[in-house]
Amino acid sequence: MNRSPIRPFLIATVATFAVWALSPWLTGHVEPWDADGWYYAVALVLSGVLSGLLAPKPLWALYLGGMAGQVLYLLLLRPIDPLLGVGLLFVSLWSLVFVTGGFIGGRLRRWSR
Repeated sequence: MNRSPIRPFLIATVATFAVWALSPWLTGHVEPWDADGWYYAVALVLSGVLSGLLAPKPLWALYLGGMAGQVLYLLLLRPIDPLLGVGLLFVSLWSLVFVTGGFIGGRLRRWSR
């Protein structure tokens, strides 16, 4: 099996960028962690599962891609403010939720074969 990190990294980057891009339409909040309810956590787990189904390994590439997609959204589409450092810390922690979903997706993929 090909263990190149490029595919899982890119899939995870697109998936987590989409979580942020869809947040205003689905929740009414520009930042998904400000949304009421479980949107951010559920969206990260589901996008992680999908990413893990498509490209399960290496997990570190899924994690870094999960962070990259969120950071790209923050840097490209949100104004830079003094709380950016806190946001980056949150993204690094929330990316653990995403990669947990990726792990689950990888196990589902393996189980289905």
